[in-house]
Amino acid sequence: MSKHAQHVSFVPAGESRFERDARRRNERSLASPPQPSLWERIAHPIEDGAPLRSQGDWGKREPSSLRGPHRLRPAPHRASTMTFAAAYPFLTESGLGHEGTYIGTDVFGSGAFSYDPWILYEKGVISGPSIVVIGTVGTGKSMCGKSLVARSVTLGRKAAVASDPKGEWVPVAEALGGKVISVGPGKPARVNPLDAGPRSLLLSDEQWLAVVRQRRRHLLVALVSLMRQGQPMSPVEHTALDMALTDAVAANSTPTLPMVLQYLLNPTPATVALVGRDGGTGVGHSLRRTVAGDLEGMFDAPSTVAFDADAPIMVMDTSALIGASEQALSLAAACGATWLEAAVTNPDGAKRIVVYDEGWRMLADPYMLAKMSEQWRLARTYGIANLLIMHKVADLNEIGDGSSGLRQKALGLLTEADTRIIYRQKHDAMRLTKEALGLTEAECEHVENLPKGMGLWKVGNRSFIVANRITTDEMAVFGTDEGMR
Repeated sequence: MSKHAQHVSFVPAGESRFERDARRRNERSLASPPQPSLWERIAHPIEDGAPLRSQGDWGKREPSSLRGPHRLRPAPHRASTMTFAAAYPFLTESGLGHEGTYIGTDVFGSGAFSYDPWILYEKGVISGPSIVVIGTVGTGKSMCGKSLVARSVTLGRKAAVASDPKGEWVPVAEALGGKVISVGPGKPARVNPLDAGPRSLLLSDEQWLAVVRQRRRHLLVALVSLMRQGQPMSPVEHTALDMALTDAVAANSTPTLPMVLQYLLNPTPATVALVGRDGGTGVGHSLRRTVAGDLEGMFDAPSTVAFDADAPIMVMDTSALIGASEQALSLAAACGATWLEAAVTNPDGAKRIVVYDEGWRMLADPYMLAKMSEQWRLARTYGIANLLIMHKVADLNEIGDGSSGLRQKALGLLTEADTRIIYRQKHDAMRLTKEALGLTEAECEHVENLPKGMGLWKVGNRSFIVANRITTDEMAVFGTDEGMR
């Protein structure tokens, strides 16, 4: 027998829960003497001449604990899933639906994740079709971009890669039956950046000529600025360049860079009367590098290749320029992008994804930055979705500090993209990423710990953690780690 008294109670058969609770309360009241209530203790604090002291802590279920007279019963909080999604991201998301390109698995929603910028724009989920993919090396960002493009092509969309500096998109184009244009030293292909490109049926003759002239002039000014490392042209030089372009077009409706250079170095009498014989000499020598310098034989003759509007994907392969100077790479990117822009910026064309790989390099180029900014604004007009792929937001620091106009314009491209795909980022890069892409604390915590192949998708105001699913055949085409095996 225990030294403590044993209490034995008999439980009636068929006792309900309420009857059981009442019986237990009655048994406890018989086992211990009644205690004064809190209000009685407050009203009569002194008993037998001695102050009444508590023998327990507040809130404990024991005698003299001064336990509160009321039980805390918090009211249930009711809200819509949209409200809860702000406080608990990823947990209450219903998904974007099944329409579009299959990407992979919604990790928290445990369902398939599909995406198509044009469908989501029609539904009002996003306000623009531009896409930004950010991720450090080896996290799967390139695989994500390639799977999105390749699978969209199989569903009827088209794609174009403005510049492929590492040749990674060439196998993708070959696997999809697309077309690759390789430019570089020793390559047979010639691309004339002054080509007019396909004409829109919505433009009159005068409007079309004005568009083509503006595009050509913008390219020539950019090339001269690149050669001078940003030094501006004088008013006389602008006039000389305009006159040389006009004379070249008058001699040939499809001029080339050597033709414009010829009229700069050997001006017509009308040009001499307006700017003098040496007015365009400085511009001509700056432009000469595209004809007789390290870009000779690439962009200095009539095009030997044509943009195939019916091809599922077009790739401008510039990998032959690996090891070239930064200026040569910028010149090649400017010429190639202008030629490609003339072909894809056609309202009569198909819906097309325009890829800008190695985005940090293009954003650092003032001309390419201006071109990309223009295409970001006119994407809905042209029916294109811009896809910018880069490593991290901190790459923008190479453009300038916070007060730099070019840096602010580049940052604007990231903030204006309604679809932002962020793969794992290092801790020291998260502050800039959070500010630039509008991430929450919960999203930042996830981004820092994402495994390879998994990314945060911010589509409009909605967030998803998506695991990109790649097939064995796709891995053989999309993979970029062969050199490490």
